[in-house]
Amino acid sequence: MAWKTKEVIEECTLEEILKRTTEFDLYSYYLGEEIDLGKPISSPFREDKHPSFVFFKAKDNNRLMWHDFATSESGDIVKFIQLIFEHTYPKALKQISSDLPNIGFSVKGVATTEDLKHIKTIISIKRKNFTTTDDEYWGQYGIDREILRHFEVFPISHYWVNDELKPHSYTKNQPMYAYKFYNKFKIYRPFSPQRYNKWRTNTGRNDIQGWAQLPSSGDLLIITKSLKDVMTLYKLGYTAIAPNSESASIPITVTDTLKSMFNKIVILFDYDDGGMNGASKLSNKHGFPKVFIPYEYKEIYNAKDVSDFYKEFGEEKTNKILKEILK
Repeated sequence: MAWKTKEVIEECTLEEILKRTTEFDLYSYYLGEEIDLGKPISSPFREDKHPSFVFFKAKDNNRLMWHDFATSESGDIVKFIQLIFEHTYPKALKQISSDLPNIGFSVKGVATTEDLKHIKTIISIKRKNFTTTDDEYWGQYGIDREILRHFEVFPISHYWVNDELKPHSYTKNQPMYAYKFYNKFKIYRPFSPQRYNKWRTNTGRNDIQGWAQLPSSGDLLIITKSLKDVMTLYKLGYTAIAPNSESASIPITVTDTLKSMFNKIVILFDYDDGGMNGASKLSNKHGFPKVFIPYEYKEIYNAKDVSDFYKEFGEEKTNKILKEILK
């Protein structure tokens, strides 16, 4: 039997909601990116320069929980929504119920094909012209308008999720961008103070950033961790792609295709726990060597990826460090 959002709102219990989706997908939806169990991130509830917030599975009931080491506070998905929106418990459940058709990651139980069509997340955008604000932001990473257009990254004034206009708009202090992946989008608000408002996407775990821009063949391919890094590497003359996150796997069919296209493939992820773990998993599964920006640059300058290294040190030194770690 097909379910409807109205019925979910009327039932409005966490148990009923979890018959139709998962805690993983709910957390990912409200955070704006896929969560990674056990990997410390900056708290979505406060300014957090030293990541101290983790997701974990409870041993007693296998529920997906969160813990903030800085405040010693823990909770489940409902408490997570309560703190984000400053809701009461019943209002948090209604928030999830009303958002359920927009989540669109996975549906469990008795959902039919028609249900899946109904809840598929569609993101629409209103593009705007580039300005000096965009030049200044992306220019820090060596990325100009030509590169942005090549990778189909555009400033936008507004965006909609399933025809619902979202409350964010482009301003000089809060620019907003859309990454286009075929018929999907990833919305990026680089200066959002809340982590859960920084990203919004309808891309899937198997969508590869930079895939559409790959040449038919080449000597070296770098698998890195973000489209921003892909674009900085492109500026420096390197070909690169990025999975949707450092924890996302890459299908064998994709890596087999890449092996037929490139002579060498190297993984370049962040020099942190999440990056090193993700690189090790990819390396062990596919046999690709892994390299990192040297640890001292992360420790002293917080430059743990190639785009941040470029921002801190410029083109010449970035080229030099890449040559050293890739040789």
